[in-house]
Amino acid sequence: MGRSGTIAVVVAVEEEFAPYRGLFPGLGPLRETGPWEVYEARAGRRRVLLVLSDCGPANAGAATERVIGHFAPAIVLNGGSAGAHDRDLLPGDVVVGSRYAILFPPSGQERLGGGAERSFRKGIRFRKGGARVHLDECRANPELLRLATATARRVVPALGSWAAPGWPAGVEPRTGTVTEGLIGSTDVWTSDPDEVATLRVLYGARCEDMESAYVAQVCALHDVPFLAVRVISNNEEACPVGEADVPRSIAAAGHRAAAVIAALAREL
Repeated sequence: MGRSGTIAVVVAVEEEFAPYRGLFPGLGPLRETGPWEVYEARAGRRRVLLVLSDCGPANAGAATERVIGHFAPAIVLNGGSAGAHDRDLLPGDVVVGSRYAILFPPSGQERLGGGAERSFRKGIRFRKGGARVHLDECRANPELLRLATATARRVVPALGSWAAPGWPAGVEPRTGTVTEGLIGSTDVWTSDPDEVATLRVLYGARCEDMESAYVAQVCALHDVPFLAVRVISNNEEACPVGEADVPRSIAAAGHRAAAVIAALAREL
C-alpha cells in the first residue's frame, strides 16, 4: 500500500461517530455530497473522509458506494460496536477483521439441505467484468491487517477496563484483548443466545455487526483495500445488556474503535 491518498471511514451511528470529533481536530462537514453526511479531516499527509451512514446493510453499502464513486479513496475502514459470538470475548475486547461474511439466520439454514445450504451461504454477490461473483467471504489486505492489529495492540491497553454496562458479574475487570478473525454481518441484531451459538457453529465468526461484510463487498467490487475494527459491546451468553443500556454500551465500544482507527489512519 502506498502512503498517500484518501482514507474513507464508514461509521454507522452517532454514538460511534462522536469520538472522532475529538480525535481529528478540524473535522468539518463537506458540502455537495448529496444526502450523505460526509466529514473531512487530516491524518498526517492523508485526507480522511468520514461518512455517517446509519445502521444496516443498505445504508452501509450505499454510503460506501457513494464515497468510493465520488472520492476514490485508497483505503476504506469501518469501525464500531459488535456482539460477541466467541464466548471468551467480553465488552471492550477488539476484533480486527481478517475475513468478512454475511450471516444467514438459523431459521433460514434449517429450511435448506445438502448442496443448497452451501449455495445459500455464499452471501457476498456482485457483478464484475460482465460475470457474477459469489463469495463465502472477503479477506482483508494482509499488510493493512498487520498494521491494524499492531496499532490496536498498542492503543487498547491505554483505554483501561470496561466501564459501561455488560460486564459479567464475578469476572475481574481487565483491559481489552485484541484478536484477529472473521467478522460476520446480518440485517438484524442476533440477541438470542441459542441463535448466537448456532451461528458460531455455522460460520466461526468472532463477532457480529450489521455493516462490515456489506462494506467489504462494495470494496471488493472496486478493488479497494478494506478493514474493519469492531469492539465488543455485548456478550449475550455472558451478560445480556438491557435495552435502556444499549446506547451506553455502543458509545463505549465506539470510543475504543475510533481510537484504534484514528491511530491507524496516522500510521498509514
